[in-house]
Amino acid sequence: MCGRYALRTGAADLAGEFDVDEVAVGGGDGAPGWAPGFNVAPTTSPPVVLERVPREDPDGPPVRQLRRLRWGLVPSWSKDASGAARLINARAETLLEKPSFAKAALARRCLVPADAWYEWQRSPVARTDSGKPRTQPFAVHARDGSRLALGGVYEFWRDRSRPDDDPDRWLVTFAIITKEAEPGLDRLHERMPLVLPPELRDAWLEPSRDDADGVREVLEAVPGDLFDTVLDARPVPRRVGDVRVQDAGLLDEAPAAELEGVVDLRTGELLGA
Repeated sequence: MCGRYALRTGAADLAGEFDVDEVAVGGGDGAPGWAPGFNVAPTTSPPVVLERVPREDPDGPPVRQLRRLRWGLVPSWSKDASGAARLINARAETLLEKPSFAKAALARRCLVPADAWYEWQRSPVARTDSGKPRTQPFAVHARDGSRLALGGVYEFWRDRSRPDDDPDRWLVTFAIITKEAEPGLDRLHERMPLVLPPELRDAWLEPSRDDADGVREVLEAVPGDLFDTVLDARPVPRRVGDVRVQDAGLLDEAPAAELEGVVDLRTGELLGA
């Protein structure tokens, strides 16, 4: 799964990196704009990249936008927004069939920029004082330090309790797509985010790709050997588990002395036992 990630890049740099035409990162959750976050969590409103044909010019070209959307998808047919925290991820294998995501998968796809995502490894041997398996957070990132683009879908939800002239009557939310974890990364979790390489990002965003076969074509083109070729992972401080902690040190490698019962992702070797 993907339930926490880091994005230390500001809006201006993201706009240039993802060839954005229009930047709209103010609002979304009432905040004035996006500041880099080292511990992005569900129900917050980080920036995502999407393409839409302008409503006022339906025959015009699509416009690529950088917008802040709330993490935790609310289907358009939901009676209320209370279930958003449960829909932070969508499985690639059932994306086109699940009622919560199927329409969005055909018409409302997005890229979620991230410097790394966090995942927690449960130790097979080490225990806490209460007897539970000890967990060690890892940050999974690009080896060359470049930004990752995680595949996502987004949806519009209308709050019927608000009047038509209320600017907050629409809530726009997103979910990150996950797939089966690659060898090595499966020592963290059985799932991982769908990481779209640069050559597939335009195809994923393209609004004219509005049929199931076209979407499935992109999903099936995503490489399955990214941990062997472009991704790496390192253990990071356990304080990342507190969503209130937001400093850059969360991406620092944890000292070897703290790695009690941690399994090396590449070799399977038990560290600090």
